[in-house]
Amino acid sequence: MNTIKKELTETLKTCLNADPEEIAGLLEVPPDPQMGDYALPCFAFAKQMKKAPAGIATELAGCISPPSGITKMRAAGPYLNFHVNRPELFSEILCGIHEKGSAWHRTEKGKGETVVIDYSSPNIAKHLGVHHLRSAIIGRSIYRIFEAAGYRCIGINHLGDWGTSFGKLIAAFQRYGGLSAEKASVSDMQNYYVRFSNEAMKKPELEDLARDAFRKLENGDPDATALWKQFKKVSMAEFERIYGILGIEFDEYMPESFYLVMAESLLKRLKKAGIATESEEAVIATLEDENLPPLMLKKKDGATLYATRDLCAAEYRWTNYRFRHCLYVVGGEQKLHFLQLTAVLKKMGYKWADRIEHIDFGLLKFIDSETGRANKGSTRTGDTILLEDVLKNGIEKARRKIEENAEKLSEQTNAEELAAQIGTGAVIFSDLAVKRTKDVIFDWDRMLDFQGDTGPYVQYAHARLSSILRKAQMPVSTDADCSILQMPEEWRLVRMLEIFPLRINQASEKREPSIIANYLLELCKLFSTYYSLGMREPDKRVLCEDKNTLAARLLLVNGIKTVIASGLQLLGMDAPQRM
Repeated sequence: MNTIKKELTETLKTCLNADPEEIAGLLEVPPDPQMGDYALPCFAFAKQMKKAPAGIATELAGCISPPSGITKMRAAGPYLNFHVNRPELFSEILCGIHEKGSAWHRTEKGKGETVVIDYSSPNIAKHLGVHHLRSAIIGRSIYRIFEAAGYRCIGINHLGDWGTSFGKLIAAFQRYGGLSAEKASVSDMQNYYVRFSNEAMKKPELEDLARDAFRKLENGDPDATALWKQFKKVSMAEFERIYGILGIEFDEYMPESFYLVMAESLLKRLKKAGIATESEEAVIATLEDENLPPLMLKKKDGATLYATRDLCAAEYRWTNYRFRHCLYVVGGEQKLHFLQLTAVLKKMGYKWADRIEHIDFGLLKFIDSETGRANKGSTRTGDTILLEDVLKNGIEKARRKIEENAEKLSEQTNAEELAAQIGTGAVIFSDLAVKRTKDVIFDWDRMLDFQGDTGPYVQYAHARLSSILRKAQMPVSTDADCSILQMPEEWRLVRMLEIFPLRINQASEKREPSIIANYLLELCKLFSTYYSLGMREPDKRVLCEDKNTLAARLLLVNGIKTVIASGLQLLGMDAPQRM
């Protein structure tokens, strides 16, 4: 909150008997700047004060003395409007950004609180498919947004490394031979698994081999364990490579197998409390009171399920982190699972169960070149589209765009690095710019369009701002006279910069990265309009002749550039200096 706004809320609280933070949350920006720069809607106080909103606004106008940063105040119906000292606000925001840099936008909203975020969480021995993209980049962006809002964040990759499917894989390697686990790739593992599954459809007795192999793994058989560990090692190497391309990181890798030692104790406690019962030799938690189907916790063959391990993981996370929020960034198809999980935790008496949230998201779809329809898989082969192929495709398309405009590149530009920044950024932005619960339609031509609402468009704006600062051949200084910035477009840009921390808080509250993505698009469009004015009228150019005006406009350009770079960082994207 800027100083003017803070002093205004402190002044208003004396007459409203309300918390300054509450008042700050109510302050709006009028649609017409002629009406004022801030507006307080008085509807929220009508019930408490037992007066009409218009009467409250009039009463407040006569009750308070505006602080120094407010130049004018008047009631307009149910609103109390304020005009601010614009040079003072310009100076505070633009100088603050210049002095604090990438830390300017950070708030202390979550100070002292911890957020645990479970994201990506693929199964080992399988390639990362394009369907893994959304959880990884949404989760990592939410992590950065909460971090910017002042929270301590713990990012966890809950790897799927346990279950009967590994019995099939172990049995396949033992049955077919010809390839050692040490030399096997993830593709080999997937091929062996598919081969075994297909053969088992014709020879059902192979399912017994798979169950026996998994039972040996559960009992610690050395050969089965060695194979399983190798599967994990190879899988992790591939995961890390793909995560590296995307800039995805985790604080902890906590696979399902980590919680196995806790499972039996959990089941005993659930049985003792009457939450879980045996049914047809299996163990289930009945949830009829919550109008939910029962949750299976143990199969009749004695194997636990991922629901059991999820309960153990929730207990472990609470014990170790005492989280304010525990977020599971998982597709919408798992909604029932998380309802059941939370219901069981509540039955166990855990008040913190309400802090668990399922952060769901829509499907990822591609346009079929033949039919023009959106589908979630490859219509040609019916196979899963590999995430690495999507990223390579994006980078290659960006490389071709760069080659087409090679004459415009400076000698300092690293074309390969730029292609990776643009191609990967295009993939990330096209996903995060859409409200996460909606399906995302991938369209390569649209994603890589420098003129559309795309990642490259935002990155290009940052590069153009960087170019302006380089061409100025004059350092950005907080000594600049901000009263020179009189253009309406300059005022709108500063107001956009002012609300960036607010947008971060909104994004954290709604767990919604699209708020940041769309804020960046709006800011870039405002800058483009401002920059275009100078092409028609020389006195409105940023790089103008007058040194004092130039100094003030460079301070503004620096503020825009810094905020765009910070916003891109929150989305997990690079901010190129040259394009």
